[in-house]
Amino acid sequence: MALAWLSRQPWYNKAAVKQPVIVYIEGNIGVGKSTLLKKLEEKGYLVVQEPVSQWTNYHGINFLELYSQDMQKWAFTFQSMVLSTLWQTQLEAIQQENPVIIAERSLHSVVKMFAKTQKDAGFMNEEQYVLLDNTAKTMVSQYKRKEYFIYLRGSATTAYQRIQQRARDEENTLSKDYIQQLHLILDNWMENEPGLHAVVDATGSPETVQQQVIEALGQLPS
Repeated sequence: MALAWLSRQPWYNKAAVKQPVIVYIEGNIGVGKSTLLKKLEEKGYLVVQEPVSQWTNYHGINFLELYSQDMQKWAFTFQSMVLSTLWQTQLEAIQQENPVIIAERSLHSVVKMFAKTQKDAGFMNEEQYVLLDNTAKTMVSQYKRKEYFIYLRGSATTAYQRIQQRARDEENTLSKDYIQQLHLILDNWMENEPGLHAVVDATGSPETVQQQVIEALGQLPS
């Protein structure tokens, strides 16, 4: 049923898409990306979620836990690992040749959101940041797809409350100040991102957010 609904959308038909695209769902931690992506997947979209299971068990090492406990020590190592695993996950999906792929965050977010926050905090030096940035650009160049961004914009306060409510072990050391800093840096990046396709108010109900994202997807240039 979901695939039938999706196949009726004219913009999703391979013949109607002049160039395959990848649409990134960007947003702060706790903004509701996972909930949205599950709903989109149920409708038949090819959804690529962050490979969190690899971050918590990368060759037997829980890098996410190490990073959350000591960001200053593990910032560069963790973001390097995230960049590698996220790229591999997205590249596998791209090889399926679907005209539209929906991805939870982009490789750009690893650099422009998370690494930028850590560089500003003094947890990463300029040379490490430049290395991550150049690596991400090289990786993305292999996608050979037009990139679009949909920004789920919520409030840092609400995001922090959701993080507290879901009580994930690896997130219990995240401070409200850190979430606020991510919010500010993400806002600034999205304001200047040429590939920004839509900004969706993430403070609404999950159903409202889902509908707005689907409408935004329907307005992708063909």
